Amino acid sequence: MRMRLVFDNIDFTIVGHMASLLESEGIACEIRNAGASGLAGEIPHTLVYPELWVLDKIDEERAREIIRVYRDKDASAPVVADWTCPKCGEIVEGVFAECWNCGAGAPS
Repeated sequence: MRMRLVFDNIDFTIVGHMASLLESEGIACEIRNAGASGLAGEIPHTLVYPELWVLDKIDEERAREIIRVYRDKDASAPVVADWTCPKCGEIVEGVFAECWNCGAGAPS
């Protein structure tokens, strides 16, 4: 049983999401460097990226495939156009179904 690095990213939330995906598939994993961003500038920034490690090397290939499939699917998702709130006129990013300003729903 030897740990293997399977993913890293500057954004901890992305690494955390990948960890959740692996855990939901029964793959034990660990995030390292979660709090290391404070060292940025003192050492090369790539050395403080949060890292996702699988605890058993036997899970490495499967974990990499789960991450690859998810990221490919995420990258190919259609971009939803921004919309104008019919109630207050605020411009709202297309990913949101409600206006952040007044709570009105997106137009159909």
